Amino acid sequence: MPYVTLTTDIRENIAYITLNRPERLNSFDMELGKELYQVLHDLRQNTDIRAVVIKGTGKGFCGGGDVKEMHVAENKSQFLRDLTKAIHKCVIEMRTMEKPVIAAVNGHAFGAGLSLALACDIIIAVKEAKFGTAFIGIGLAPGCGTQLFTNLVGYQKACEYILTSKMFTSEKAFELGIINKVVESDELDAAIEEFASKFRKLAPIAVGKAKMLINKSMENDMITHLELESKTASLSAGTDDFKEGVAAFVEKRKPVFKGK
Repeated sequence: MPYVTLTTDIRENIAYITLNRPERLNSFDMELGKELYQVLHDLRQNTDIRAVVIKGTGKGFCGGGDVKEMHVAENKSQFLRDLTKAIHKCVIEMRTMEKPVIAAVNGHAFGAGLSLALACDIIIAVKEAKFGTAFIGIGLAPGCGTQLFTNLVGYQKACEYILTSKMFTSEKAFELGIINKVVESDELDAAIEEFASKFRKLAPIAVGKAKMLINKSMENDMITHLELESKTASLSAGTDDFKEGVAAFVEKRKPVFKGK
């Protein structure tokens, strides 16, 4: 179906989502929130899709919440409540879908845009990109991203960057452990395809379950998590992909995984 605020494309089992509000730095309004959630929800259930890539049109990845819409909203409290809940639904969908989500940060990522990038599993950014939590700078308490950011950088650094609305470069984001790779702008697509090509070949069920385990590891105690790992490994051992994987290993050939 056609969308107003984004475009989608599927190439060789990889879904590409491009935020398409360049005149607003691809910032979130309610329509973008709803459309992005619907796309993510549909992709989550599509067993043919092995990974999802999110990118922005123009100079920005995502500028956060649409400040102009905040300004004109009559009931600003209700507007922010509705907007943050729409963004949260996207974040939840991204973190709980058992497929890798890759952020191709082609430009600035502020506020909810930074949160959107942090919700991805792999982040590749161009050198020119700038990052920032941004909320405090407009007198707003953060509506998303504080948990993701703090888990990545630690308490003191989170306070430094969130409480002072401090902007930072791609190089600093890499140094903080927020992003996986910094590239030149003309190398971004190739860097994304390098990761995408890996997920086209790897066993999608095993990859999805591994992502689930990584996420659960941040909330489970050790005993609970060890049991979950054991059950998940046992579950994946019943797949055709596991049979193919061990057969290929024994036969000294490359496996061909089919997601079954």
